[in-house]
Amino acid sequence: MDTFVVGQQVMHFREGLSLISDTKEMEGNLYFMVQPLHEGGEMIYVPVDRASAVLRHIIDKKEVKPLVKRMKETKPEYFTNTKQRRDVFKRRLGSGDINDLAYLTMLLHFYYHPEEIDTPVKFGPADIDMLKYATRTLYDELAIALKIPRDKVEEKIFGMMKGL
Repeated sequence: MDTFVVGQQVMHFREGLSLISDTKEMEGNLYFMVQPLHEGGEMIYVPVDRASAVLRHIIDKKEVKPLVKRMKETKPEYFTNTKQRRDVFKRRLGSGDINDLAYLTMLLHFYYHPEEIDTPVKFGPADIDMLKYATRTLYDELAIALKIPRDKVEEKIFGMMKGL
């Protein structure tokens, strides 16, 4: 079982970058008080004994290069069925897995850089919103892992890709 502590920054599967601000006992159970670090995020109470079901540790610097390598190897996919595409995006967003966030980030990259792929991908506004959310979440985490400002993450990871 993963161990989490008060004061630790973590990734909440649904809310993204969050801080475990305290613990609170309610009805005989101990809960982490988890504060999402995005604007408007409301306090979430996570049972301590089941925290790993919705929280994960932020990756460390040594895990970044393999992640970037997987990102570079991502092949663009486009599901013509809107419902199927959105289901895939929602499932990957909800998984909390950094590899899923990286995959969705690359799909957004392909959308904005069609010259890099054989067949341009087309997405609707709801798709773009989900892909942007995944990208923001990934970049928030990578900024912490790499100890760089958030606005330098994209340049850093795509620079790393060129070096691979």
